Amino acid sequence: MSRRRWIGIIVALAVPIGFLGVVLVDSVMHEFGACRVVRQRAFASPSGSQLVVVVWKSCGGSVPDSTQASIIARGRTFSPESTPTFLSVRGHIEVVAAWSSERAVRIGFIPEPGQVDKRDQRAGDVAINYE
Repeated sequence: MSRRRWIGIIVALAVPIGFLGVVLVDSVMHEFGACRVVRQRAFASPSGSQLVVVVWKSCGGSVPDSTQASIIARGRTFSPESTPTFLSVRGHIEVVAAWSSERAVRIGFIPEPGQVDKRDQRAGDVAINYE
């Protein structure tokens, strides 16, 4: 068999094997970076027009687990990618929300969080008080 033919066979085999390798690496990296978000509770405002949504987020060993909270309008779909959080604490803890009015909510924790990564005093036009 000629040298040119051997080179053609090697190239013909290398292209599909290389493509398969790229697809496999992409799949592994996508799974490695993927986070699991589990909705825990939702607390409705007095009129029911807004919700405090509490989720647990787990991203594997590279990022610590967290508990996060957001405020969304009722009827809107919660999305961890596009819904801003006002609260993020390390670990999976119980968050309790009690609305004082349409523009004020109290937040409590069971147990008290060890590390708080984000603790905003406002989310849009809603004042947030921590207890």
